[in-house]
Amino acid sequence: MRRGLISPNLTRIKHSLPTAFRAAVSRLESHRHRLAPKSAAPGGRLKCGLLGAGQFFSYAYVPALNQKHSPLAVTGILARNEEKFSMAQRGLRYAAKHFSDTDSLLASDIEAALILLPNHLHFETTKSALECGLHVFSEKPLTGNVTDALALKIIAQKSGRVLMADFNQRYLDRNRVLKNVLDENRIGKVAAVHAFHNQDLRGLKSFAPLHRDLTGGGVVHNAGIHFINLFLHWFGEVERVRAVFANRALPTTCGEDTAHCEFWFRNGVHATLDASLANAVDTTYERIQFIGDGGEIRSDLKKCDIVLKPTGKRQLKIPCRPEIISDSVFNALNHFAGCVKNNSRPETEVEDFIRTMKVIEALTLSAQRGQDVSLAEIEIKYA
Repeated sequence: MRRGLISPNLTRIKHSLPTAFRAAVSRLESHRHRLAPKSAAPGGRLKCGLLGAGQFFSYAYVPALNQKHSPLAVTGILARNEEKFSMAQRGLRYAAKHFSDTDSLLASDIEAALILLPNHLHFETTKSALECGLHVFSEKPLTGNVTDALALKIIAQKSGRVLMADFNQRYLDRNRVLKNVLDENRIGKVAAVHAFHNQDLRGLKSFAPLHRDLTGGGVVHNAGIHFINLFLHWFGEVERVRAVFANRALPTTCGEDTAHCEFWFRNGVHATLDASLANAVDTTYERIQFIGDGGEIRSDLKKCDIVLKPTGKRQLKIPCRPEIISDSVFNALNHFAGCVKNNSRPETEVEDFIRTMKVIEALTLSAQRGQDVSLAEIEIKYA
C-alpha cells in the first residue's frame, strides 16, 4: 500500500431520518411537476438560459429551480434535438423555449446563463455568455486550469456582469453553521482537520465520461475541490501542501481515483483530505473532523449533523437545517440572483475559484515530485 493511502472500507451509511425525509419530499415534488402542465414563469424572476441538462441537472437543479420561492426561471433551454429538450422541460415547473445552438440562446431575451455542461466546455461557454452581456452561474470548475481562470477574471471585470462558480457545499446550512462554530472558538484553537470523500464508481459501464480531457482531472479536481474550497474559506491561506495520488481501479485516463492530501495553513492548522472514486477511504460519503485544544467536532454530510465534544464535558448536537444537495443549489442560486439584483460580488466568485485551483495545481505537482510544494512557487508562476 502506498504511503498515506487508507485501505478500502466498504461501509455505507444512508441519510439520517430528517435528510431522508427531505430527499423523499424533493422527489415527490419533482414527480408532481413532471406531470403538471407548464405555465409561463411569473414576472420579476431572473430569466435564465439553461446550458446542460444531464444527470446532475435532474438530481439537484430541477428540485432547486422548482421551489416556489425561487428567484430564477429557466426560459430557454439548449438541447441538440426535440427529444432532449422535452426531457429537460418535462421536469421544470415553467415553460421554456427550445434552442438548438448556443449563440441563439445567448442572443435571446435571457438575462443570465446557467452553465451545467461537461467541464471542458465551461470556459468557452462562460466567456461567450459574458461577452454577450449576460450574468453567469456556472458549475465548478469554471475552467480546467489557473491560466484560463485568470483570463476569465479579466473578461468578467470588463463585462461588468456577475460571474459565480457553484461550489454548492459553501451554501449548505451545515457548513455555514460549522464556520460560525469555528469562529466562536467552541473547541478552542483548531490544530488539525481530517476530511474524507468517498464514492464507488468502479461499476460504471463506461469510464469515458470520466476522461481527464473532459473533466479536467481526477478525484482531487472533481470531488476534493469542494473540501479544498471549504478549507480556504475556513482557515485562510495555505503555506504548503503534500499529496500522494493513486489509481486503484479506474483507468489512468480518468486521472487519480484515490488521493491523500495534506495542507499546512499560515494560521497553524494542519489539514488532511482523503478522497476516492474507488471506495478506498475510511468514510461513508463525506465526513469531517476538527480537533482543537478544547475539544473536537465531527460532521457527516448525509446525516447532516454537527456533534461537538468539548474536553471533559458531554457531547452535544449543534442544530442545522436537514438539507440535501438540491437545497445547497437552491441557496447558491438565490445568492446569485441577489448579487445580480444588487450588483454585488458573489461569495464564490472567480477569484475564489483561482485560489482553489492554485492549491490543486500545487497538490498535483507534489504528487508528481513526491515532495512538499510551497504555494509561493505557484504564486510566483502567475505573478
